[in-house]
Amino acid sequence: MDVNGLQRLADHLREHGLQVVALEPEMRLHASNPLHGMLTEEVAVVDGSYVTSFGHKIGEQGHEQRCAARIAHLLTAQPSTQVVTP
Repeated sequence: MDVNGLQRLADHLREHGLQVVALEPEMRLHASNPLHGMLTEEVAVVDGSYVTSFGHKIGEQGHEQRCAARIAHLLTAQPSTQVVTP
């Protein structure tokens, strides 16, 4: 397993403003949105790909910057632009 790849992914996730914790000995990352504690994702390496805890393939090792952007997109909480009126 490429531990350096996971470290690069963690660094890129932090650049997106996410909190990241490396979980050992499983060698996976736990990323969360610091503004919305319920928005979290665990990412592991499976057969050379980064995969979420739900089994979604995020991307290949060696493409950590793109993978981090995808994960950050998943964990972004956008405020609603709709105004609800009674």
